[in-house]
Amino acid sequence: MKKRLKRKTKNKKKAKESNLLYKYRLLSDLMNHIPDVIYFKDKKGKLIMVNEAHAKGLNLKPKEVVGKTDFDIFPKKRAKEMAKDDKYVIETGKPIIDKIERATRPDRVDNYVSTTKIPRYNDKGEIIGLVGISRDITHRMQLRHLIEEKEKFEKKLEALRESDRLKSEFITTVSHELRTPLTIIKEALMLLFDEITGPINEKQKEIIKKAHGTLEHLRHIIENLLDISKIDKGKLKLNYSLIDINELLLGSLESFKELAQEKRISLKHKIFKKPISIFMDAERIYQVISNLLGNAIKFTEENGEVLLEARILQDRVRIEVLDTGIGITQKNLPKLFNKFMQSSDLTPAKRKGLGLGLSIAKDLVEKHGGEIWAESKIGVGSKFYFTLPLYVMKGLNEPTRKKINALLNKNASTYLINLSIVNLREFRKRFEPKKFFKNLEPLIDGAFKKLYPCDIEKPQVVIHNYQSETCDILFPETRKTNANKLLTLIKQNIQAYFKKHNIENIMIKSQDLPPQTKDIQPLTAQSFVNLYLKKIYVIPELRRFKRISYKTNVEIYPYKNKRESVRSLDLSKGGICVMSPLRLRTDMQINIEMKLPPRIKPLLLKGRVAWIKKMEKTGKYKVGMEFIKLKDNKKRVLSRFVNSHYS
Repeated sequence: MKKRLKRKTKNKKKAKESNLLYKYRLLSDLMNHIPDVIYFKDKKGKLIMVNEAHAKGLNLKPKEVVGKTDFDIFPKKRAKEMAKDDKYVIETGKPIIDKIERATRPDRVDNYVSTTKIPRYNDKGEIIGLVGISRDITHRMQLRHLIEEKEKFEKKLEALRESDRLKSEFITTVSHELRTPLTIIKEALMLLFDEITGPINEKQKEIIKKAHGTLEHLRHIIENLLDISKIDKGKLKLNYSLIDINELLLGSLESFKELAQEKRISLKHKIFKKPISIFMDAERIYQVISNLLGNAIKFTEENGEVLLEARILQDRVRIEVLDTGIGITQKNLPKLFNKFMQSSDLTPAKRKGLGLGLSIAKDLVEKHGGEIWAESKIGVGSKFYFTLPLYVMKGLNEPTRKKINALLNKNASTYLINLSIVNLREFRKRFEPKKFFKNLEPLIDGAFKKLYPCDIEKPQVVIHNYQSETCDILFPETRKTNANKLLTLIKQNIQAYFKKHNIENIMIKSQDLPPQTKDIQPLTAQSFVNLYLKKIYVIPELRRFKRISYKTNVEIYPYKNKRESVRSLDLSKGGICVMSPLRLRTDMQINIEMKLPPRIKPLLLKGRVAWIKKMEKTGKYKVGMEFIKLKDNKKRVLSRFVNSHYS
């Protein structure tokens, strides 16, 4: 019995020791692995135990720190502050919680720490020291400072906005107030010049003419100030109409003919041989062209040359103004389109105006969805370019243009649907384009009858352009849903037409214009207030190989030392289609690595980017790559794999 009791007592003691050992291990794990500094001090401030983090921060081992005080480790001033806190905790028994201090570690790194110190008691309830925990909160404090700086910045920004608003209001008010007296003065000068009030001599006429010129310059400054004010407030509206770009360019040149002759400057132009109609705010684009022509003549010396040129580049019209003037330094080119910017290269005599013309031109072009830029070389001349990514209509006659503009002036939503053939050469191999376009109008009429079963007026404008193989359908006074339904019905009718004539592999795709991508700035809804553009593409498919749906991860190497994992969509013996987060370049060569079961080793191939399409919903790119430099063994592997999966 005694032996059993003794054994039981021994087991209890063993279990208690085991439990204590387990708790010690838990405490040891906490002390050794927590990133926070933990330490124990006696009443005299001696460190009796520290964790790994504490010792590591001092570049010591825990046993080398034990027995030392803060005065042995830290600078005297810092140690005194720490000793003061220790004394407070030990004498009052009150803890110090989350005290934030800026400190310099022994390794001379500045940081912020949050320190908590609590009293430590013995079994009798007497304070025998303290326990301290310090945490590095440098990142937290940096974030707090950033937030505070952001708040200060936002307050300053708000104050600047208010100041800018008041300035803008002041400019608008003053400009409007100046307009009326200027008009009166202008009328008075014209009365004098035309001798309505009595005869005047030639010298007086010359003075009145100069005064009138100065008045016009002042009026121009006021108009610029008003435009800047409208742009800043977002109140500048564009009034679109269908304009013959040739007429606009020739009209702009005519305005500067006299000024160019005075300086003996040759004013030349290269414009389109046939009428080209585009949608724009004619008054505002005239303002842009006039500004560029005016500057070109102003900064070109006598016997120089100014050239106005227009080109169509894909879906854009590019206007160029080139001169043989004094040029602009490379340092000033980036600042050229800033507000109130006048080149420091100019003499004071040539620094007339407020430097707003190019800034306004930039805003007007960008509001149209275009771009503007300049190139220049001192002593050689300058080249100014701007683009208008607007829908172009070729060979449009005046009555049709007037009819379209009359529809736009009704302030009702009007949809312009353009149908065109992609890859005309391939299409001609399968069907005669003129025959297709001649049969297109009944297909469009059929779509309208399905959309509106009751009698309704046909689309008011249907324009066939057999030369460029396009067709334009103007669908006025309608809603977006009806326009989309009409678009779908036209596509269905065209597909049925091709099926009836046994024409295979023709894709019919549609999209809004211009392409909604980050690379080409889209026209905003505010730009085309009442005109919405849609496109139908008729695309003969050029697939030379059978394609299979094959969705798997593929590794591509688009650039040196860069690897990218992409998702494949389909595969053929001649190429692969993938979805990529990268915007690859057309014609760039890429190494491709993919697995084709049951092969164990990945197949290594070389590819060339054939086409790219941006997917708006995901922001990724659909990329078609054709295989190049394929060896016979790899051709066989691809052929076997595709044929085995093709159905």
